[in-house]
Order: sequence, then structure tokens, then C-alpha cells
Amino acid sequence: MSSCGAVVGGVSLDHVDVTKQAVIQGVISNSAGPVATGYARLNDANGDFVAEVPLSTRGEFRFFAAPGSWTVVALIPGGTSRTDVTAELGQIADLDITL
Repeated sequence: MSSCGAVVGGVSLDHVDVTKQAVIQGVISNSAGPVATGYARLNDANGDFVAEVPLSTRGEFRFFAAPGSWTVVALIPGGTSRTDVTAELGQIADLDITL
């Protein structure tokens, strides 16, 4: 797995053959807006840790995952949340997570 920051529906995937990828990306926010300090963690369908990335300065994250069921865990100062998502080849799962 590799990852980089991503704006929901924003950062270009022009050089990525999305037909061969299952992408999970999004933005983590709180009541003040996108959160720059924290992590997005990817857990598999069994709840086991798979990967973790720091949030970008705009609260963005991106994972390239195998097709299937996943949970994105948002870990920011003052809060944690879990969001279930399904990754599919050729699809971009955009998440807007607000704590």
C-alpha cells in the first residue's frame, strides 16, 4: 500500500490507472474545519491494522487498498471516529469525516 494526501474529489489522479486501483481518500474535519494534526488509519474487515498516514495540512488522506470492506479510523486531538467503506477496483471512495 502507498498513500499521499488527497482532497475529496480534488487531487489529480491523472498519472494513476484508476481502473487497476481501489482508492480510499478523504478529508478529516472538526467544527473548525479540516484538521492538519492527526492520522488516518486503515483497518481490514477483521479490524486489524493495515496502514496509517499523517493528515496533510488540509486534513487529507489517501489509501490504495485491495477491493473489499475496510474501516478508516480518524485519529485527531480530541477525537476518534470509525467509518466503514467498501473499496472497488476502478472506483474512488471519497470520504468526508467530521468529528
